[in-house]
Amino acid sequence: MKFPFLSALLVALCCTTVAQAGGPTIVETDPVPNPPAQPAAGADWSGPYVGLTYGQTSTDFTLPSGPFAFTDGDTAGVYAGYLWQRGALVYGAELAYASVSGAEIVGFPLDRITHTIDLKARLGVLANRTLFYGVLGYSRAHYKDTTLPPPRDINLDGLAYGLGAEFAVSEKLTMGLEYMSRDGSGAASDNPAIIGNSTFDTLNLRVGLSF
Repeated sequence: MKFPFLSALLVALCCTTVAQAGGPTIVETDPVPNPPAQPAAGADWSGPYVGLTYGQTSTDFTLPSGPFAFTDGDTAGVYAGYLWQRGALVYGAELAYASVSGAEIVGFPLDRITHTIDLKARLGVLANRTLFYGVLGYSRAHYKDTTLPPPRDINLDGLAYGLGAEFAVSEKLTMGLEYMSRDGSGAASDNPAIIGNSTFDTLNLRVGLSF
């Protein structure tokens, strides 16, 4: 952690300055000006990163025959991305994949969301060692119904957006929470005239490692 070291260094510099202020003034030569003090640096978020996620889901799903109630499920996934930092501004891009379990039509465990893929842009602001950010991008949630002959697949493609916060535990390790909402639609594999629509939300715990 940098902050204890920087605090001790700041105290030492202040004490040194006070001690020098009480000493005699040399008038024979002009003092050499000291360079302006630089602000203490926070965590550096720039560069590539990878990580793991675990979270909870909420689903709204409709077909032409009507809406279907879904149970809440779990997600477990991986992500990788790259960030750039300009002062307190942090921005970049990320690709994420998550396997979904338990997000199924009530009473029909074979009708379910199986996984998600997210490609998103990130834009955030640093506050001390915490990054507060928003995300916007493209997402695909995959729906599968294996009760039908043949099985039905629907790729629910659409807009993804959300908010998150991450804390720099160390120079390399980050932890945070991210809320994502995905509005998707797509045609059934067994009948293109059947269009599915969904809103698939997740709240994920994230643990990342930067390089």
